[in-house]
Amino acid sequence: MNRPWILKYLIALLILSGVSKRSQAQLDSTVKTIADTLIHKLLVNDIPKSTLWDKLMYPHRWYVKQLLSPHPTDFDTSFIQNKKRNLTLTLPVSQKYYGFNLNDLQNHRRLKFQPNNPYQVGFNFSTVILTFGFAPGLAFGAKPGRGSTTSHDYQLTLIGRRVITDLNFQQYKGFYEHQASEYDFSLQTPESILLRPDLVVLAFGVNTLFVFNYKKYSLRGAFSFTDVQRKSAGSFMAGIYHSSVRFSSSDSTLIRYPFTHDFSTLFSEVNKIFVNTFGVSAGYGYTYVYKKLILSAALNMGLGGQVTSYTFQEGSSHILPLNGSLNLNAKIAIRYDNLRFFSGLMATYDNNYSFNPGLFNTENYIGKIVFFVGYRFNIKKNGRKVLKAMGLIDYEH
Repeated sequence: MNRPWILKYLIALLILSGVSKRSQAQLDSTVKTIADTLIHKLLVNDIPKSTLWDKLMYPHRWYVKQLLSPHPTDFDTSFIQNKKRNLTLTLPVSQKYYGFNLNDLQNHRRLKFQPNNPYQVGFNFSTVILTFGFAPGLAFGAKPGRGSTTSHDYQLTLIGRRVITDLNFQQYKGFYEHQASEYDFSLQTPESILLRPDLVVLAFGVNTLFVFNYKKYSLRGAFSFTDVQRKSAGSFMAGIYHSSVRFSSSDSTLIRYPFTHDFSTLFSEVNKIFVNTFGVSAGYGYTYVYKKLILSAALNMGLGGQVTSYTFQEGSSHILPLNGSLNLNAKIAIRYDNLRFFSGLMATYDNNYSFNPGLFNTENYIGKIVFFVGYRFNIKKNGRKVLKAMGLIDYEH
């Protein structure tokens, strides 16, 4: 019986077998290359491996060895001295500022809302793999007659050499409000300041910057303590940012007596505002070094789009058309730094202003002033001795 399909099947099977063998050989070669690379990287001859205990301790010992080994740099060490491998302890005393402003475009009035934030004393430390700060509840200096504020304020800065990202989250409950024209608090009467324990703000923001001249200029050297700028230098920067703010009253409108008669009737019925902003930014930073004195400043301006929605007390919600917004991010610092001991003053400010075509504009800002003193412990120089004393290195080589 003539069965040509059997012959065709056998030929196809032989061809696929050859292709499969070649593919398998290529895969085996790739796997072997990867395995050899991993073995070369992970197996270190001078780490003991003979006993069961040695095998169990091997990952820990390997990590500690990598921690202490020298690493190549991608920056000019005559301009920047890296202190990331020091144990840095810092004592900051800070004052945080937050504000939310409402601008009535019809009546040309502005109302300012501010929490009553005290000064806070905190601690932070940084090592090779961790930067951490906390405030143990030591606070003082809240303004008398401005009510009380409960707050959760978290700020995290991810500082690379080329890319720096600031993240912040704020939750404040309890504000006081006043007319923006009344700048001098000493001239205000109790009737001109209204306490609003019912007001709550939830705010989240992220701001990412790329530093172009990262080989000679360190933004983290200017505003953190893991680098030290040794020569004057500057850099242009560019980035993106996003912020979301929800400002609301739990049981009333945002504008209440005695301010209601100064604002439009429609605006006076608003009890919640939500602002969502995206944008791009550009700016410049510069650090001036004179011996052991370091002066730093950085300014970034951003243009973005903003969507604003609001809710009336009776429950109806509305969304304003997409509009433009302006963002300002500024930092300034001065400090004395002898590579071990450092002390100084630092201030940061971030402001976002909207350009709505009608009804109202919003403005929200966050700022911080910090006085700090700190000391760097050279764990790199004596790292092996310290780690041995802590029991983290338990073998001789």
